[in-house]
Amino acid sequence: MELIIYIFAILYFTIIFSFFIGIVFLENSKNTKINNISVIIAARNEEKLLPCLLNPLISQNYPNENFEIIVVDDRSEDNTANIVKKFQAENGNITLIQVKNESKHLLGKKGAIDAGIRAAKHDILAFTDADCIPTQNWLKQINNHFTENTDVVAGYSYVNYKNKFLKYLKNLERSSLFAVIAGSFGWNLGITITAGNMAYRKELFHLVGGFGDIGKRKSGDDVLMIQKMGKFVRRMKFMFHPDSIVNTGRNETINSQMQQEIRRGSKWRYYTLPIKIMTLFIFIYYLIFSISFFGFLFAKFSLTFFIIILILKILPEFLLLTLFLARVKRLRLMWVFPIAELIYIPYFVIFGLRGTFGNYKWKD
Repeated sequence: MELIIYIFAILYFTIIFSFFIGIVFLENSKNTKINNISVIIAARNEEKLLPCLLNPLISQNYPNENFEIIVVDDRSEDNTANIVKKFQAENGNITLIQVKNESKHLLGKKGAIDAGIRAAKHDILAFTDADCIPTQNWLKQINNHFTENTDVVAGYSYVNYKNKFLKYLKNLERSSLFAVIAGSFGWNLGITITAGNMAYRKELFHLVGGFGDIGKRKSGDDVLMIQKMGKFVRRMKFMFHPDSIVNTGRNETINSQMQQEIRRGSKWRYYTLPIKIMTLFIFIYYLIFSISFFGFLFAKFSLTFFIIILILKILPEFLLLTLFLARVKRLRLMWVFPIAELIYIPYFVIFGLRGTFGNYKWKD
């Protein structure tokens, strides 16, 4: 049994440390020309938060003639469309598209995003969520990373929570996700991505067949898409500059966060086989690590054995998060690292199981 645990621990160490290496060697070449960019936002019942997004978008530190803003009103039942029309009347860069009914072939917000992509004039497509707040240099940072051979760019996003402790804890957990995104991009692998701060080429979207084969899956317009693109993408870049960070304007509650985590877990069954195997390995490893912990408590394993297993888990996680958070200037989040280490395994296992075998509620 100890040998099996050692093997799993060493493999886990190797996987996490490889993401650390990926960040270290992530390409830093900078684009020197101004690209044309289409910003696409799918909005459903976001009348309260949409102005907080549109105001910084229309005042971007980027030439007006080089970008457009496409807001897709996705079956809203509130004043979303009229809010966009007011901004549209004062800014010629904004286009409003209204989706009245959900497509049978494009579930969730995929129909809205697809409509936005079809209307886009430019090759580079930038995406954020209707409840987000980008910096005024967001498009400038995206442009800086889109060299001629770059097809995908992603960035960090920070979420607000009503509870201050939860805000630190959840943003550290989210940072581990972004660290994996950045580390995998360093190896030019498309493992995961988040819709709130990403961009890719329209040509690549069409090359992989758009949402076609994933359209009937309720979520996954970001993660499942990047996994499809992984086979064809030439170069991926991650933005670390503070000006590239996108904050959310929504004060998340515990319930809304739980639903988001269940949605995230629900995508696992649709992952590509290599990524499915890797995430399944991590799931099994967490169970085995838990066994080793209880084995130590009940004197089945020695203290030396458990310390080695503990180091093989914590060390690469600490190095990866420290490097990533230092790059995005959010190192202060590390103060909750010890607490996160205590609760993350049951958190990951519970929501992984609930997402795979249970149901979730989509955002109203």
